[in-house]
Amino acid sequence: MSRAIRPLGAVVVIAALVVIGAFVAAVGGGRLPTVPPAAADTTSTTTRSITVQGTGQVAIAPDTAQVELGVQEQNADLATAQQAVNQKLTAVLAALKGAGIPANQIRTTNYSINVDRKDPTTPPTGYQVISTVQVTVQPVDKVGSIIDTAVAQGANVVYGIQFVLQNQDAAVKQARDLAMQDAHNRATQLAQLGNVSLGQPLTISEGAGTTPIRTDVSAAAGSVATPIQPGQNLVTVQVTVSYAIQ
Repeated sequence: MSRAIRPLGAVVVIAALVVIGAFVAAVGGGRLPTVPPAAADTTSTTTRSITVQGTGQVAIAPDTAQVELGVQEQNADLATAQQAVNQKLTAVLAALKGAGIPANQIRTTNYSINVDRKDPTTPPTGYQVISTVQVTVQPVDKVGSIIDTAVAQGANVVYGIQFVLQNQDAAVKQARDLAMQDAHNRATQLAQLGNVSLGQPLTISEGAGTTPIRTDVSAAAGSVATPIQPGQNLVTVQVTVSYAIQ
C-alpha cells in the first residue's frame, strides 16, 4: 500500500505562518513593541551666588586748573561794543601768553551778542557783547596770578575754576583695590548671615569716575593776589561682583 508524500515547501510555508501568527498575538493587535524613552536629566545646572557692590575712593590733589574768563562790554552802538571787547581780549590773550600759557591751552568758549530792548516791539536800546576763553593752567598754584594778569589787561568776567586730574592712573588703581576689598567684605558678611560658604568670583564689572572741584571767582582788580585753594579731587571706582556660594 503506497503513501502520499507531501511537498516540503508546503511544510515550510505552514511553519512560517504559525511563527508570524504567534508574534502578532504576542504584541497585541499587530502593533510593534516600542522602546521606553530615556529618563530626563533633572539635575539643576544653576549656580548659587551672591552679588554685591563695592566702592573705593581716593582723594588726591589736582594737577591742572581750568579757568574761564573774558571781557563783557555794553554800548548803544554794536560796533563800539564789539571793538572794545576785541581790543581788551587781544590784550588779555597777549598777557596770558607772556605769563607762560601756551597757545594750545587757550580755547574760545563763548562769543555772544545780546540785544537790549524795553519790549520786543521797540527798537534796541543797546548791545551787550561777551567773549570768553578757557585757560588751562599748570601747575595749579599759578592760577591765582593768571587771573590777576588777565584782569589787569581788561578781563571783567571770570566764571569759575575747575580743578582736574590729568594723570589719574595710580589713583584709579588704588581705588579699584579698595573697591574689591569692600565687595569681598560685604559678600563675606552676607555669606555668614546666610549660613553659606563663599566661593570664587563668577563675574566682575566696574565703573569709575573723578569728581572735579569747581571754585567760583569774582573778577576784581586790586593789589592783593587772588587766593585760590585747589583742595583735592575724589577718584571713585565701583565694582559689582557675583560670588559663588555653597
